[in-house]
Amino acid sequence: MDDFGSGYNGLELLTHLPTNLVKLDMNLIRDIDQHKPRQIITRHSVEMLRDLGMQVIAEGIETAAERDTLLDLGVTLFQGYYFAKPAFEALPDINWK
Repeated sequence: MDDFGSGYNGLELLTHLPTNLVKLDMNLIRDIDQHKPRQIITRHSVEMLRDLGMQVIAEGIETAAERDTLLDLGVTLFQGYYFAKPAFEALPDINWK
């Protein structure tokens, strides 16, 4: 499921759609290191999704602070410009520092 937490991709859909991977919407992730309500929502969402047997990926990571906050909240899969910009038929170096 893509863009969890936005529009129609919410809790009700989880009861009907068999999936094992859920992407947290980038609007929830943006500046999460500076936004306590987003941190609380993300922490509880990650816990709930894991209880449902789903893996969580956060999309739209642009800073180390966002990554570090998400790690603290239990997210271990990431996607975003912080790691690499999209490239056709290319494997970018991964920046973990």
